[in-house]
Amino acid sequence: MKYILTSIFLPVFVLGTAILSGCSRSPQVSVSNHSAVPLTNVIISGSGFSESIGTLAPAERAAVRVMPSGDSSLRLEFDAEGKHFTAAPDCYFENGPSYRVNATIAPDFSVKVDVTRNY
Repeated sequence: MKYILTSIFLPVFVLGTAILSGCSRSPQVSVSNHSAVPLTNVIISGSGFSESIGTLAPAERAAVRVMPSGDSSLRLEFDAEGKHFTAAPDCYFENGPSYRVNATIAPDFSVKVDVTRNY
């Protein structure tokens, strides 16, 4: 009986733990640099979170999980060509795994944000 419990319970427990540990409970924010120059000091922030992305080379994309403290928008800051840029595009997301926030920095350093929600 002990062998049966161990041989069945242990693999099921390990598999369940592996599956659940891969499930994030927070939204993902990605930032894509579509400009022709590197972006430095890239920081994303919102309600209850602030994350430093660092430097994004041209055509590079970075993604991070954030933990907003409730309803949130997105603020993006970065430096390029010796200037500091700040953008707060109109967007909305919550602290939930179904939200994906995609920020794109254009060649003129304008920022566009798309928020999708997978149900």
